[in-house]
This record gives sequence, structure tokens and C-alpha cells, in this order.
Amino acid sequence: MHHNAVHFFVTLAIGCTCAASVVPRVAQGANASPPANLSEAVAISRTLSQAPATGGQAILAAKADSLAMASAEMLIPCLRSLSGATAPGANWLRSSLERIVERCGDTIPEKDLETFVRDTTQDPRARRLAFEWLHDRNPSLCNSLLDGMIEDPSLELRRDALNKFLATKEDTTDETLQKTIVRKGLMVARDRDQIDRCVTWLKEHGEQVDIAAVYGFVRAWDLSKTYDNKDGVGFSTIYPPETNNPPTPLTEGWKRIHSTDDYGTIDLNREIETQKGVTAYAVASIEFPQAVTAEVRIGSPCAVQVWVNGIRVMSHEIYHASEAIDQYIASATFQPGTNSIVVKCCQNEQTEPWAADWKFQLRVCDSLGTPLGVQRLPDTP
Repeated sequence: MHHNAVHFFVTLAIGCTCAASVVPRVAQGANASPPANLSEAVAISRTLSQAPATGGQAILAAKADSLAMASAEMLIPCLRSLSGATAPGANWLRSSLERIVERCGDTIPEKDLETFVRDTTQDPRARRLAFEWLHDRNPSLCNSLLDGMIEDPSLELRRDALNKFLATKEDTTDETLQKTIVRKGLMVARDRDQIDRCVTWLKEHGEQVDIAAVYGFVRAWDLSKTYDNKDGVGFSTIYPPETNNPPTPLTEGWKRIHSTDDYGTIDLNREIETQKGVTAYAVASIEFPQAVTAEVRIGSPCAVQVWVNGIRVMSHEIYHASEAIDQYIASATFQPGTNSIVVKCCQNEQTEPWAADWKFQLRVCDSLGTPLGVQRLPDTP
């Protein structure tokens, strides 16, 4: 996904290529033979979909050439193999499927493409690809399909649908109706640029928006005192906050804070003090009405570890490489009632200005970026 997305998904756009992988060939091999039947075509597509980044390129190229000669009725069954595809595999498979479409032209049934696009249980990348093929044949049909896609599980289709939906506010001069449209757009938007566009428009028209709530950032935390991280020793050292489940904050050395940043940033330099070669812990509670598996997404320029209910769900010992929203994503199981989240955020001893930040932001959401859970914001002692 491009478009400055929040990630809020980690799926790789199927049109991109990996540096370590070989770009699939466009020309068909002179000795390629088409699949003998649908079963063989699907088997080839599944093999291609699981292609590794390196190795076996000649074999993969031969299979791609063979699949590219498949008949029109084999296209949709093979397209389903994009589900669970590796990044290199998605490239190989897409290349072959595109060649089928180019060769078969108008013999590809529009109705089959439309049915596949409408089926929200199919892989989002595959549906997007089918949408593009259908659009080449029937733009007006695709334009009408977008009307029902502003909450689509395919984030790319949702994005296009939302752009169309937001444009409808220009069809009226009624500001109340315009605000209704933009508020609805804000609720379903998942890409940061679209969210920011909705927020900006609403603010320009006199309406304040709690951006952090829209994203679902966890804002109330209890912060520990600092622990040693000189020479990076703190990342793997088990300090007291890691030994209790849940931790018992607000004893000596703990501080309760509530972020007022639009993007839920917890600035440890400000909340504790600017230090180097240290680590600190942040503890939060989040409530769920029932058990659920959700994504924990964190962004930080520092090394971080995250625990949910005492189970470590991610660990990234990387310093000052990035600080994007949703930089790291992990799946975690949340129980009914109150759940604990613990973040260990380590700062190293680099002194360059660009290495000064010691902070993080975290949210809990579904795979589409929809906020989940409720945080009861405690009073600050």
C-alpha cells in the first residue's frame, strides 16, 4: 500500500518488487506449454505464490510462462492463490495473471470479475487486481461499485470509495450535510492523509476533532523510573517491571501521565527527563467486553519491547531508524475485562541531534486499523 497509509497494514503492495527477488519476465518462453487442466493451473499458481526471495528462479520462470498461457476460465481460480502469497510470490503470480488477461482480452467474463470483486471474503490484493481488470473493461460499473465500498476490507478499494464519497460534499451548499459527510468519512478512513484531510476540513468549519481517539492511541500510562542501558545492556536485562504480572505501578519511582498529543506520543524526555543510556517502562490498562485477538501497533525511534497480560508480543532492538506510526505490529490475545500492556523503551548513548528522541506511541486495533478496546482514563494523582 502506498498513499501514506497509517498500516496500519503490513501487507506489501503486489505491484512492487523486492530488492532480493528477480522481477518476473514479461515475454513468454518459447518452449512454454499451457496447463493441461484447471487443477494443474491452480497448482502452478500456488507454487508461484510461495516463491522465495532467492533461488529457483529458472524453475519459477518456466512455471510463470506456462501459467501465462492458461485459458480465460482459469484466471479467477488462479487469482485466489494470491491469498497468503509471499511478496516475491505475489510478483510472480501477478505477472502471469496479467499476461493471461492481456492475451485473452475480452474473452475474460466481466461477470466473473464483478462477482470476485464483490466477494469481500477474497484476498484484498486479489480483489484489487480484479477491480483494475474490470475497470479497464467497464469503468462505469466500477464507479458504481465504489458506492458500496467505503467500509471495504480492501484498504485500497476503501480508499478509492472514500475519495468518491468525500467528493459528494461539493454537490451541496448545506454545511450541516457537508459536515455529516466528512464525519462519516473520518469514521471509515484508515489512511493517514485521508484522516488528516477530514480533520483539517472539520476544523476549518469550526468543529474540533479528537485525533488520538480516531486512531485509538492509548494515552494514559504509568511510567517507571529509569534503569541502566549503557552499552545497550538494558534491552535484555530483566528489570522489576518485567517480573510482575500485572506490574504494580504508582509505587516509589512511578509517575502517571496522560498524553495530549494528537497522535498519542509519549515523550519520555519530557515526562521523565532527557537522559542517555537508559530504559524505562510504561504500563497501561485497556478493557474489552469479550476475548479478542487484536493487533498491537507501536511506533518509536528507540528499541522497544511490548507485553500483553505478561506475554511478550514484540521485541525490536533498533535505534533511531524510524518513528513512523504503526512501525511495528504484533498480534495479541486480550481477555474479557481489564488487560495490561507494558512497553519497555530503551534509549542508547548516541549524541547526534537526530538521536535525541526517546518516545513511543501505541494503539490497539483490528487488521484494518479500526480502534479496539476502551481505556478508562484515570485521574492524575
